[in-house]
Amino acid sequence: MKTFLTLLLLIPSLSGGLTFKNGEQINSNSNANPSVKYQIKKPGVIFIENTQLKINLQKSKNIKKACSNENQIKLENIDLKINKNVRGADIGDIIRVKINPLLKKYCSFLISEINQEINKSNEIKEELINFYIKLANSNYLIDWHKDIDDSDHGYAISISIVPVIFVYAQIKDFFDENERNNIEKMFTDIVKKNEYVFSPELVGEGSSYNNHGYYTNNVRMLVAIVLNDSKMFNQSISYFLNQMQLNETRSGLFKYETKRGECALHYNLHTLSPIMSTLWNLNLQGIDFTKVKLNNTQTIDNIISVIIDSNTNPIIVIKENKLLGYNQSGRDTCGLSNTIVVEGYELYVPNESTMWFAPYFSLTNNQEIKNKFIESPLSKNYYYDGHSDSSFISYFAPFIYFDRNTGEEIKFHKEISLDDLTF
Repeated sequence: MKTFLTLLLLIPSLSGGLTFKNGEQINSNSNANPSVKYQIKKPGVIFIENTQLKINLQKSKNIKKACSNENQIKLENIDLKINKNVRGADIGDIIRVKINPLLKKYCSFLISEINQEINKSNEIKEELINFYIKLANSNYLIDWHKDIDDSDHGYAISISIVPVIFVYAQIKDFFDENERNNIEKMFTDIVKKNEYVFSPELVGEGSSYNNHGYYTNNVRMLVAIVLNDSKMFNQSISYFLNQMQLNETRSGLFKYETKRGECALHYNLHTLSPIMSTLWNLNLQGIDFTKVKLNNTQTIDNIISVIIDSNTNPIIVIKENKLLGYNQSGRDTCGLSNTIVVEGYELYVPNESTMWFAPYFSLTNNQEIKNKFIESPLSKNYYYDGHSDSSFISYFAPFIYFDRNTGEEIKFHKEISLDDLTF
């Protein structure tokens, strides 16, 4: 008995209360332990179960608008030829433009099933099957150019292909065994090709691309769940927790991103997307990290709170940036927006999707931080759009992420004036 109690005390705590998750004893407000092993409790389920998505669409008052964001095109007309002269982030932009209509096609399939339009649903089902077979056979997602000493390739692929993984997870049963094997090999090949991104030289403290590691690792985790690969799943969790701990700062901002000088605000926001996607999908597997001190001292509430504060009062990020020291190579890599000057220090105005707030609030129901978010400059960038953030399948966001108090879509009621549209 004494030995048993001793073993229990050695199990790291990872969530609120005194409960059991994945066979582990869990307490609140502890540090996350990257060495703990976890189970995939719902193989194949990412973001939302397919039956639940259909139910949510059926209940929605906006079902007629559910498939309105994308162009309706025949999937067979999508050109799956690559241009190896394309480099870096441009790869992701091209993939998103070509592949995003897949979301509308799947949405149309669900609506036709809800409306019991059998012929139409069968026609779309066949189109979806043929598209994935064609995609896997074409090597379209595999053969883009990769610079081995630059993580842009892995990042560009990872930031753009989450919808492809999501729809496949929803329709996996449509395929026979040989077809599934071929499609899933495509996903594992992508993961293997992009493992180079996890090199400390590319995404570590001396680099400029910490966020690339989070995005690439998020895709690795999603593929692990879809393929029910426990080893890959635990590799992704371990990497995620280790990287969070390496990003500890006094303020709660991300260390590597805050060292990026003029781009510090932009990249602190940009990094929240893969982090919240990871936390959301882990939660679906019964792994709740929302009360864990992810970076040794702060929970996700603390981290998001200070990032919101920094966008309202940029001097917070400026002080942390000066304390940490500049990463010279990463200072001016986000120069697509206007700049502001605070106490003689120039910062780029963030122009990032804030779709990460939907899964965050749906998981935590933190009303205080919601109110802070509404009053911040960030709320103007919160909207549902298939192009706004692939990491959250934002095309389906109104039917996935809900306000726990109302059971309805997460909405903000602050009236926006012209003055609110400036930083």
